[in-house]
This record gives sequence, C-alpha cells and structure tokens, in this order.
Amino acid sequence: MHQQHQTCSRRHFLKGLAGLSAIATLTPVLPASFTRSAKADVPKRIVIADGALAETALAMGIVPLAMADVPGYRAWVQEPEVPEQVINLGARFQPSLERLAQLDPDLILTSSFYANQYSSLSDLAPIEKIDIYSSSKTPFLNAMAAAQKIADVTGHRGTAEVLISDTLSRIDQASRELTSSRASSVLVTSMLSPRHMRVYGQNSLMQDVIDRLPVKNAWTGPTNHWGFATVTIDQIAQYSNAALIAIKPVPDNVDRAIVHSPILSELPSIKRFGLISMPPVATFGGLFAAGRFSDLLANALTSQGAAHGEFAS
Repeated sequence: MHQQHQTCSRRHFLKGLAGLSAIATLTPVLPASFTRSAKADVPKRIVIADGALAETALAMGIVPLAMADVPGYRAWVQEPEVPEQVINLGARFQPSLERLAQLDPDLILTSSFYANQYSSLSDLAPIEKIDIYSSSKTPFLNAMAAAQKIADVTGHRGTAEVLISDTLSRIDQASRELTSSRASSVLVTSMLSPRHMRVYGQNSLMQDVIDRLPVKNAWTGPTNHWGFATVTIDQIAQYSNAALIAIKPVPDNVDRAIVHSPILSELPSIKRFGLISMPPVATFGGLFAAGRFSDLLANALTSQGAAHGEFAS
C-alpha cells in the first residue's frame, strides 16, 4: 500500500509540474509541429538523452522535441546539425526533470549509462534503453542495431536501412581513397594536455572503422569499456611510423606546446608527420559518426601525404 501511494504521488507530482505554466523559466515555447500526438503508438514528442542516439536519429531525419546537452553536441559532434527548435534539457547527468515533465513526451530514448537519471519519469512516458557501447558485439554492429531500433520505436521504418547503406558506402569510398595513401598506421587521439591524451583502440567505434580500411591502428594496448586508454607522451613515443591524428577541439596549450615544448615537438611521429588535426567527430557516436570518421580520416591522410610527402610506406 505504501509503495502504491508513492507511485501515485510521484505521478501526480510530475503531472502537476507539467501544469505550472506560471514558472516562465521552465516553460519553453513549442513550435506548432510539436503538438501532442493523438496516436500513442506513433510517438511524435521524442526526447533523447544520449548523444549517440541523438546523432543517429537526426541522421535518419528524426528531429526530437528535446535533447540533453545540446551545446556539448554542437561543440564535440557538430554533424548532423541540431535544428534550432530542439529544446536543451541540460546536462545528461543532471537533466531538468521539471522541464521534461512539462514537455509531456511520448517517448524518452536513452542508454543504460544515463537511464537512472530518467527512471523517475517512467510513469510519464515510455523509456527505451538502447546501448551502442556494451560488452556484447562491437560498437559498429551495435550502432546498426541501434539505428534499426530507433526507427522501429519511432515509426520511421526504412530509414535505418538507408543510413546503414550510406555508412557502408562512405567506408568503402574511404577505403578506395586510402589505397593511395603512404600512411600505413595511425594513432587516433583526443589531446587532453601537452603530456596526456586519449588514444582509441579495441572496443572503440574508430577501431571498428579502421578494421575496414587499408590502414592499421598502431595502438594495440588495453582500453576501457569506451574503447580508449589515457596515456602519456612517453607511452606513444615508440610509434615513430604512425601518423598521429588529433580529433578537435585540441586545447590551446597543446597547440602552443607543439611549437615550444621540447617534449611534444620532438615526439617522433609529430616530428616526422606533424600533428594531423581532424574536425570534431563523435568519438562515442553511432553509425553517422562511423561514416564521418572514415571520410575525415581518408581526407586527413591523403591531404597530409600530399603536403608533406613523409609518410612511411
């Protein structure tokens, strides 16, 4: 009885929040296209709380009502672009539950990593958990399954097949372009400081893409659940034949250190090839990120090869 009372109270609390229109700071102005769906089985008011799922949905033409951490997405992911009308819910780990309740969504898409932050809304809207990064299969295979699941639960069947086909075509095109590159191996990194970086390997989306290309990932060391290891400059100094790829944004102090630091500027791979900067791409992304990464990697290696002519054969 006590548990039933708590459930009812929580439901009434959330519904009550939805009616607090007097609190202007919590009441977004909704476009006419976001009127409440009359069919419960075809969700229109979709909230997405995971960046990889948001990227995948947008790539399939599914525009959510709201997303978590829109500014972070625009800085670190960038494409597909987030339309201006999409409402920002705040940080993924600290979403505005009041705003979510007011939005009265038909469906909340999230991953297991963020699910606990949204569990209190389970009485308000169905919550669908979809994982790309897990202990089962690989991120690329999981990303294909995630696209199909998103298409199914949102009533956009057929869009996943288009995205999968497009992604595989982009990777095939990158593979053809890279046959003319003299770069035989790469280190794919996110620079953290002049002495520390993330390097991506097994369990990462980048590794899955590289495995389909005529280049090798020089990093074969251990990685975590997300497919990266945090390493020091000393740990990668031995990889003199690998082109060092730094995914933007690169901290300003790292750029300065390349010019002035005797440690970073003398790193064999940088001394030989330079630091190859890559535009932002979702390092923990989905299918669209896989295709984008293959495009950017092919462009980076062929452009740098033509400019410097120093890649190892």
